[in-house]
This record gives sequence, structure tokens and C-alpha cells, in this order.
Amino acid sequence: MSNLFTTADPVQASYARIYDALTELRESFHRSGRLDDSNAKLDEVTKILATYLAYRTNEIPSFPSEETADLIAELQDAFARTARLPRYQSKAGLSVFGTQPALVLRKGDETLARELVQLVRDCVDLALALRAQDRPFDILNEAFGHFVRDNFRGNVEDAQYMTPPEVVSFMVDLALDDLRIEEPGAGDPDWHLTVLDPTCGVGSFLGAVYHQARQSDWLATSRLRLFGQDKVERMVRLSTINLSLFETEQAQITIGNSLETGSRLDDLNGSVDLILTNPPFGARFDHSYVASECADNTPFFASLKKTASTVSSELLFVDRNLKLLREGGRLLIVVPDGVVSSRGTAAMLRHHLSGVATLRAVIELPATTFAQAGTRTKTSVLYIQKGRTATPPPTFMAICSDLGFQVSSRKGVQVKVSEGTNDLPLILEAYRSSRHHDALAAPHIESEFPSCVRIPEAVALSGSWTPSHYSAARYASVASMSRNAEVDLVPLRDLVEFCGDRRRASKWTQGDAFISVLHILGEGFVDAAAALSYAPKTPGIPVEPGEILMSKINPRIPRVCVAPDFRRTALCSSEFEVMRPSNGLSAYALAYLLQTSAVQDQVKSLTSGTSASHNRIRTSELAEVMVPVPRKGTNAAESLKQVTARYEDALRALADNAILLAGLRARDTELLSS
Repeated sequence: MSNLFTTADPVQASYARIYDALTELRESFHRSGRLDDSNAKLDEVTKILATYLAYRTNEIPSFPSEETADLIAELQDAFARTARLPRYQSKAGLSVFGTQPALVLRKGDETLARELVQLVRDCVDLALALRAQDRPFDILNEAFGHFVRDNFRGNVEDAQYMTPPEVVSFMVDLALDDLRIEEPGAGDPDWHLTVLDPTCGVGSFLGAVYHQARQSDWLATSRLRLFGQDKVERMVRLSTINLSLFETEQAQITIGNSLETGSRLDDLNGSVDLILTNPPFGARFDHSYVASECADNTPFFASLKKTASTVSSELLFVDRNLKLLREGGRLLIVVPDGVVSSRGTAAMLRHHLSGVATLRAVIELPATTFAQAGTRTKTSVLYIQKGRTATPPPTFMAICSDLGFQVSSRKGVQVKVSEGTNDLPLILEAYRSSRHHDALAAPHIESEFPSCVRIPEAVALSGSWTPSHYSAARYASVASMSRNAEVDLVPLRDLVEFCGDRRRASKWTQGDAFISVLHILGEGFVDAAAALSYAPKTPGIPVEPGEILMSKINPRIPRVCVAPDFRRTALCSSEFEVMRPSNGLSAYALAYLLQTSAVQDQVKSLTSGTSASHNRIRTSELAEVMVPVPRKGTNAAESLKQVTARYEDALRALADNAILLAGLRARDTELLSS
């Protein structure tokens, strides 16, 4: 077993054993020269997996051992029996393994077949042993995740980003907790719970719901109606096998495009109680396709006049899922950051949702969440409930920074390694303990680490859905400042005039100064020499001496300055916010205050973006940042006055000398040619 997985945890030990076996099997496929296509390799593994599982569950009479003399023939016979089992038949009587299901293995493949049999025995035996201990191990999600990812790496529309079990368990627990408390019919003997995953992949969400029901004292498994669909036939096959490992009953898995009209899911429109899903990200669809093929399945986007040439898949699936839900039904969906933070089409969808659904929670996930699948896209769990009430509950905003694992590369495969502590159980506890808040007039911190904050839903609906904008650190910083009797907390919008958006960008010409964000070197110092020699290709915003420039991009690196007097036309990058003091404080006093930790904690919380390198703050968010302004006549006011005077003298001297030095250097050509 690999030293990378030295752990006493049986689930991690199981993962390690199966991972190593898969690695060896991949090498065996390569050595044998059989099944060059990765899809065919995966298919052969899953066929034998289904066959051995059928044997272990007494659905077929026999399964050969590695020592069986006629191993290939007996495997073929056992698989043929398995493929005819009712669980692997569609309603039309077709096998999920194809029209003529058979193994690809032939005479001469005995060595490879023995390795396949050993791998499958290990996988199923371990999974069943853990299931008997009430610790079900999602083999097809965890250990086979990299196999599946490799199969679809060339098709973004079918990309399979397996949801980590840490996230699956959290979403299921959160949803079932709310249903147990809030669903009025849960105690009724005739009550049933319809659960759906319209992009079910390997069926992890459905299996987890069934397992939780088995452990529950309020939700009998007989009350569950589980449905799954996937457009990829291979996923339907894998999810059917996976649900068998979970002993999941009453699950109907079908093949079909859940967005388009005409699939089996259309029969569920308006009737689903709970949707748990992680849909494909990044695929884009023409508006004409949405209007003609999706039509009433995506009513919001289908009815829109053409506002963009394409619509992203993650937005379409939010619309589709809302159509599937009954009134009061719940959707917990993994979405990329853009769904909760981007402008344009995403903002239009959020505005639509605010009128037809209740925003229950948004939980930000760390970049490692889907690293095993080859992407570090920022994602969140979005939890909405269909319908509006007169008094909606507060919205829960949380930031998960650690899932208890990291991802490293071994032999070209991204592998999970246990490291750190999973924040999600703590976030779930904070969510449970905050249920007593029927209404809130202001944000309330439930937990500082990890950050969990309840806010009035109206605050989110009228502003941002990004959890970091409501971080506990931001509110704790403001609360700390408010306890200082010598300062007033004043929103930045009351202290400055925002000038940038009202000025027309100008093309740079020879002789102009141009300040880029990289010319701010810290503590408000402008590299004047670089600004005078820089020749940008893009236009800039005109800026006057004494105006405050603050970088809107990557605010985690504070870049605030007072524009120096270059004694010539000066422009700055559009990445700056250009501000002019309007309420008595000098530009240098404001620049100094904007760089205090109390203000910077707020600024960092209010950023949005797909990654750390693309974070930015919007003008509307920056305007609401609270600035600690000393009250007149206090010691704090006198202290700021003295500090600002020295601060201004130092920066002016630095700027004047830098401009002087730049002028001297500009004479090099004249000096050397004379």
C-alpha cells in the first residue's frame, strides 16, 4: 500500500487500497495492449463490478475466482446473467449495458482478467464491510473519480466533476434536517419524499439520502421516491451499480438530457420535494437552442428576449430545477462562483429568483473541492426554496476554507490526501443552532471560525449573494470599531465623490503620465519614474493631482495612493477607483485611513471573483465600507492630524524626488550625444 495513505481511518485505508489497485490495473491495460480507449477500460471494470456485486447479493449463483481454469468463459456467463437482472433493465426492456451486453475480454486475456477480478473483489468486499458498519464508502465517486474524469476530459458539456463525499454528506444532512423540522406532513403515514438528481453522475446524492434514511428515526426508506437522470449512458450504468452498493431501493435512474423537453423527468415537473445536484459547469448554449429544445423546462431563459448569444449550463440548470420543484420544494445545488456573484445574465437570474423563491443559504467551498477532477474553480452550495412567504427566514452565509483534504499528483493522477480539518460539520452545527432566528433586523455572527453569519434575506436580495461579503471578520471588525467612543463609523460614500465612472477614458499620448496598479509600491508611494515612462496600449481615466486612487482588482494587496502632481496630463488604469474627498477630510487623511486593518478587513471580504488572482471589488460595495473617522476634539482626531501631516510630507517628498530623478534620467540621450 502507498505510504501516502498511512492512516487508521478505514475509509481512507479503503481508498488507498483501491487507488493502488487501479494504478496497477492501468499499467496492466497498457502492458497488454488491450482496450486502448479509456472508456472501454472503464466499461470493462464496471461490468465485472456489477457482476460480482450481483453474486454477493445472491442475485446470480456464481462468480469465478482468479484460479478458475476457464476464467474468461465463466466471467462471460456470470455477466450475461447480471445484465438480465431487473435492476439493469430500462422500462423499455433494454439493458443499461447495451443491446447485446458482453465482456470484451477474450481468450488470451487471462492475466488481465485475473487482475480485474481481484480489483473488483477488493472494491466490493471493502464497500460491503464498511456498509455493514454503517460507514458506506462511495467507491465510484472516490476511487473511480479519476477514471471517469479522464473519460470526459475532451467534452466540457459532459464533464464529470465528482462531488466529494464531504460535500455530499453536508448537503444531504442540511436538507433532511430542515425537512424533519419544517415539513408539516413528515409525521403522516401517507407522506412520501420525492428526491431527484437530474445530473446524477454516479448517484452519490441519492445513495447518501437512502443511507441517511436508514439511520433516521423519522424517515423510513419506504417513504423515499428516488429519481436520477444523466445524459451520458455510462453514468446511468455507474449510478445503478453504485446505488446497488448502497442497497438503495425504489430508485429510478434513466438516461436523458434533463434540460430538454421530452425526457422522463418531464413527468416530475412541479412535484419534486428535494433536488440535490452538482450540474455540469462551463458549457454554453445558444439562445435559439434554449427557446426551441428546452422551452418550458427552462421558463425564465426560454421566455427572455435574446440578451446574450449564449447561456451557461449552470444557470440553465438552476432554472430547470426550479421548474421541477413543487411549491415549497428545496434545491441544494453546487454552482460556480459566477452564479452568485457575476453581473449580466447571472444577475438577471438572481433577480428572477428573488421573486419566486426564498434564499435559504449560500456556503462557499474551498478551491480544493474539485481539484481531484482537475479544476480549482471557486464554487458554492446554493440552497433555495421555491415560493415566497410574508416573513422569509434569515439567509445563512458561510465560508468553508478546509474540507480536510488536499490534492496531489501521483503518476499523473490527482489523488486526495487527508490533511487539515473539515469545516463543514462545524458549519452544519452553526446552521442548526441558528434556527431560532425567525427574523433579524441586522446580520448576526453564528461562528467566527469558520465564518457563519445569518443575515436578513432582504439584505442579500438587494445586494450580493457572495458569502465572503458577509464574513464574520467583516462584521467583527465593524463591531470592534464601533466600541471606540472617539470615532464615528462613516460609509465611504459619505466621505468621497466617486469620479471614475463619470469620466471618459482617454488614449495615452507621448509625454503623458500613466499610473497602473503595479506602480503603487506600498504605503501610498507611487513609482513616479515608472508612471512617466510607461506606454500603455489601453486608454486610461484622467486623474487630477490630489485625488485618491484605490485598486479595485486583487484588493487583498492594498494599493491606495494620492495622485501626485506630474505637472502634465495624467491618466490611471481603469482598475482604479478614482475618488475626490467631499466631507472635510484631506485626501492624505482618507488614504491613510483606507489602509488601516479595520478598513482592509472589510474590503477583502467584499471582493468577488473566480480565483484569488481575479478578485475585485465593485464601486457599489466599496461605497458601503465603514471608515473610522475620529470625532472632532478627541485625542484620536489630534493623533490623526499629526500622523497625516507626516504622512503627507513623506509622500510628497518621495513623489517630487522620483519625478526629479525621472527627469534627470530622461536627459541621458541628450548628454551622450553632445
